[in-house]
Amino acid sequence: MFPPETVAFVEAGSAEIVATVAADGTPRASRGWGITVLDREAGRIRLLLDAGEAATLANVEATGAIAITATDVPTLRSLQMKGMASSIEPATEHDLDRSAQYTFEFFRDVEATDRIPGHKMRRIVPQALVACTVDVQELFDQTPGPSAGTRVDRDG
Repeated sequence: MFPPETVAFVEAGSAEIVATVAADGTPRASRGWGITVLDREAGRIRLLLDAGEAATLANVEATGAIAITATDVPTLRSLQMKGMASSIEPATEHDLDRSAQYTFEFFRDVEATDRIPGHKMRRIVPQALVACTVDVQELFDQTPGPSAGTRVDRDG
């Protein structure tokens, strides 16, 4: 499901928008704080979330339905991953290191393209993180333009 170039893309410092849904159908948008591909063939990833995002975490527990859009800030290349999330657990030291690298790369790109200094963005960094496992079932190209919304072949 994830060829090497897709792994490199989703593990980079892209803008990560996470969408979940409550049992009653209410949608919720939040931000992701780093992705690690656990199993390229199965499409399994580890997604870092803000531990203070109670509604997002409750939605994951209630329905598991999730969509994550990763967007490269300088180019706006975007990939949406849809699937089922599970196994919310405390972030490990490895997760915290992963998120620090993600945050550095994301802030670097925003500063380069939008001229917002990294120190001004620090206020959006969560105080604590949790991790969940996501089994990605579908991929979509969401890059702005005529191909936006096109399903991406699971084999690359």
